[in-house]
Amino acid sequence: MGFLTLSYFLFFPACVLGYFLLPHKTRNLWLLACSWFFYLCAGPQYFLFLLATVAVTWTVALGLERGGGKALLICALCLFIGALVVFKYLRFGLSLVTGALGALGLDWSPAVPELLLPAGISFYFFTAMGYLIDVHRGKCPAERSFLKCALFLSFFPSLLSGPIGRGPELLLQFDSLHNFNYVNLKEGFLRFLWGAFKKLLLADRLAVAVDTVFAAPERFGALQVLLAACAFSVQIYCDFSAYSDMAVGSARVMGFALTENFRTPYFSRSIAEFWRRWHISLSSWFRDYLYIPLGGSRRGTGRKYLNLLIVFAVSGLWHGAALSFLVWGLLNGLYQVAGSLTEKPRSTLREAVRLRPDSKVTALWQMAWVFGLSTIAWVFFEAGSVSGALAVLRNMAKPVLWDAGGLAAMGMDVLEWRVAGAALVMLAAVDAMSQRFDVTRRVLEAPRWVRWCVCLGLLLVIVIFGSYGSGYNAQDFIYGQF
Repeated sequence: MGFLTLSYFLFFPACVLGYFLLPHKTRNLWLLACSWFFYLCAGPQYFLFLLATVAVTWTVALGLERGGGKALLICALCLFIGALVVFKYLRFGLSLVTGALGALGLDWSPAVPELLLPAGISFYFFTAMGYLIDVHRGKCPAERSFLKCALFLSFFPSLLSGPIGRGPELLLQFDSLHNFNYVNLKEGFLRFLWGAFKKLLLADRLAVAVDTVFAAPERFGALQVLLAACAFSVQIYCDFSAYSDMAVGSARVMGFALTENFRTPYFSRSIAEFWRRWHISLSSWFRDYLYIPLGGSRRGTGRKYLNLLIVFAVSGLWHGAALSFLVWGLLNGLYQVAGSLTEKPRSTLREAVRLRPDSKVTALWQMAWVFGLSTIAWVFFEAGSVSGALAVLRNMAKPVLWDAGGLAAMGMDVLEWRVAGAALVMLAAVDAMSQRFDVTRRVLEAPRWVRWCVCLGLLLVIVIFGSYGSGYNAQDFIYGQF
């Protein structure tokens, strides 16, 4: 049951109505029932994995609070990580072993069983592991109610693709009395509409051109391949931030505040800043539960760089069991190492050409570099294989700049490109305003006619120009596969 489906448009109002009409003591039970129904719609065969995760997390958390010690925590973490390895990386690991043995002249081709990959497993496993670590560190008390622990791990807006929840932030909200609030309804609805705008007008539309070019980059000119690579940078941002917007908006209607997952990342002036603004719940998770325990930046410069590379290598593999994801992660780590090593020479060069660090020219130049570097890395993310990514990058440098088919050869006609261009300008304008103030809050504080114009305008644009309808093959959310 995706956010942009008829079933969700029927499910969500019923869920909200029941939540506010029921007595306070039964609301969490209702919300858990709705969350489990939502997950069952993703596939009944996955439900036992979620239920087992809840049972293990609740039991281990209570054991940790009663003095279970680090050994119990390590056992639980090994269980979760081991399950992830089996479900997500078994085939990938065996393929690496087979390849290595083949290089040595040994023929070994093991039979790999077809395993289910439960929907959202990476997200609720990371939520569970972070919660258990927080309980062990004393940052969060163990939740004694099985129902609330289950709701924390199963809360439907963030269950399948985040934001990754934290115990100290989300668990307490299930104890609070959330009465119906018209402001929350307006804020949540506007946030949901903005997510739908990004998904239907940009992400799914650009996906057509990206898939067409990445499938056969040799058929296109260098500028067309470059345009497709840039389009994917926009697509993945719009796709994932749209999901987060709709998750945050859905939760807000009921009075819950989820973690903000994106803060205009392409306005960053360094790759390090980019990762403080992109998929914030995952980036902060790796920072708190992997980078800092590894020593962070406390054990010297060399160790800091090694820790960075380890974190981004793990982040790459978290996204997918393929060498291309590992390369993507390592590239982002290497960007940060290179940025740190060249910080002083770059500062000296700016002073030599009398370019102030706070000038608009410097800011635009740095943002362009961040977008360019991240686009190169995103090629490995989208291509599916290292060889496929190298083919895309290689075709960016060939002498033929433009194929005779033009933009239409990329799968989108002129009207589609114009709609995408107009939507992109609107997105850039809203993100630019977000640098200075809370756009959602500003709209909600505006006169009523302004609010209605914004909401109805967004709704009409989505209905008229959104990518859906007869013959349209709707794209899944990209992060739904992780």
